[in-house]
Amino acid sequence: MTFLSDQPIRVLLLDHLALVRDGLRMVLHDSPYFKVVGEAGESEQALALAKQSEVDVILLELNLDGELNTEIIPELLRVNRQARIILLTAIVETPILQLAVQMGAMGVVPKTGNRQTLYKAIEKVHAGEVRIDRAMIANVLTQLSRSRLDDQEDPELLRIASLSDREREVVSLIGKGLKNKEIATRLSISEITVRHHLSSIYSKLDVADRLELTIYAYRNGLADLPS
Repeated sequence: MTFLSDQPIRVLLLDHLALVRDGLRMVLHDSPYFKVVGEAGESEQALALAKQSEVDVILLELNLDGELNTEIIPELLRVNRQARIILLTAIVETPILQLAVQMGAMGVVPKTGNRQTLYKAIEKVHAGEVRIDRAMIANVLTQLSRSRLDDQEDPELLRIASLSDREREVVSLIGKGLKNKEIATRLSISEITVRHHLSSIYSKLDVADRLELTIYAYRNGLADLPS
């Protein structure tokens, strides 16, 4: 495994079942690249830990308090804006997974996966990538796009339609993980021009930064999901 950070990634474990948390803690403890900084099995404690702890990645099962709770995702992001959420779940229902992605989850990993799948997901999400298990959620973004096409007055369609062809190219290359210099080379333009395009894109799509743009692009079919 090629690791991208000099420091261990700080992970918060959130699952209703203590035995599941115990297993995750042992799996992560086996690698020097990760450090478990806290764990919780219910929402109130989870939010308190997310707010107080220095957390990079949150491993979340949507069964906190013993029942399905997707609303915990935006609440966690509200109290800790730097943390990135990976849904580690046994759920296979697409609408629930779709909702979790819409609410801000940057990764979806099945509990049937192995430790290497989990390690790679944590590493990639921490680096700013979206990590979605294609076998579980491959049609989520397609469904999102279709639902928007069914409503021609959807404001997202208007925002996307406002992009120029060049701006769409930039968005697509952002989705591939290219940096400004690489985009400039690929499109035979200057880095300054790339930055100008990005400023315009941020404004038109109402996103704050490169990470939000990447997620937006995946959700709206402007870039292909990483394989």
